[in-house]
Amino acid sequence: MFCRCLGFVFLLSFPGQLLGQIPAEPCSAPQLDGGFLVPEQRSYLHESSLAYACNAGKKPAVEGWWATSVCLNGLWSHIPQCIDENTCFTPNVPHGKYGESPDGLWYKDGSVIRIKCDEGYKHKGWGVTATCKKGAWSPLPVCERSETSCNEPPNIPHAVVLHKYQHIFAADSEVRYECDDGYSMEGANARKSIFCVSGTWKDVPSCTISKHSPGNGDTTGVIAKPVDSERGRGGANTGGFPSRAPGNPRETGLESTSDKDSTISPLITDVDNCGPYPKVPNGDVVRKKTMSLRYACNGFYKRIGPETVVCYNNGSWSQLPTCKEAYCQIDLDEYRHYSLQESGTIILKERESKKVQCIWTFYSSLITCTKGKARVTPCCHYLDHYWQRCY
Repeated sequence: MFCRCLGFVFLLSFPGQLLGQIPAEPCSAPQLDGGFLVPEQRSYLHESSLAYACNAGKKPAVEGWWATSVCLNGLWSHIPQCIDENTCFTPNVPHGKYGESPDGLWYKDGSVIRIKCDEGYKHKGWGVTATCKKGAWSPLPVCERSETSCNEPPNIPHAVVLHKYQHIFAADSEVRYECDDGYSMEGANARKSIFCVSGTWKDVPSCTISKHSPGNGDTTGVIAKPVDSERGRGGANTGGFPSRAPGNPRETGLESTSDKDSTISPLITDVDNCGPYPKVPNGDVVRKKTMSLRYACNGFYKRIGPETVVCYNNGSWSQLPTCKEAYCQIDLDEYRHYSLQESGTIILKERESKKVQCIWTFYSSLITCTKGKARVTPCCHYLDHYWQRCY
């Protein structure tokens, strides 16, 4: 009894050691050339902060004449640094891009950048460049919306746009609409492209119910593909149908286009006539109509085969889709030499990406999943223009 109590006291006294918790590391005092720290110590505890300022002719590496930094588990939120006071910081140009500095995060006195406006935007006035002069930028170019650009495409009932969403589209942009199952555009097409012309989307289509679509109540002349299943085989003189099974064309009122043709394909009928809905591993029915079922795969799987399944009046189902794995599983412990802050296993969907913080401030690694294979990049600056260079 005494030993049990002693063990309980030991558990309460040292829970961190038993659970494998590692105490946060302190930070060493940063080396600051051309400035001074407050308070000035040999080391700083986790989550403690310091302030610093720079001598004449220099300034902190962040905005302001003084700056603060925080110790986070052995690393500073930003490394205190004093730079030349005539250096310019990275400018913010809404809806515009420019080249990166060859010197890192700052631009030397006299540096010139050229602004390129995003698609759908144009330069306001004639200025397209800016110059760093004694720590400040000359008036930065402004990117304003072009009068020839278009807003997002119109919302059409029963349709989606096959393009990633964005607010502004440049002139001559093309987007394609696709109608929902059972709907079509002019000419019985399910897809149509429209174009941005002088600020307006031209020839916007509409999706209307197809004349002979399943679920429209009109099954006349709707011929399905022939099937070969034990359930659908009848006698020699039945034309492929069971002689008295539910779903016989004479019982349902769905007359074939030629009763005299014994080789005619079975017709589509109400999905409830085929009994329980087919099961698709890692997938499920996401929408039920009178004449069709729509399947979708789980989040980490990709559909292969038809999206829509119908019931034939011989009691069989049309071809089912399959759900194929579409994800990557990455063990970050295998990339310790990349100096990542995270560890363990992560799972990404197909074409998904994730940034993982590195042990250095302003550095991250990009992990992507493409065709079931993961790609882990070395650590790099996570500012946009640096990511473009590194990846």
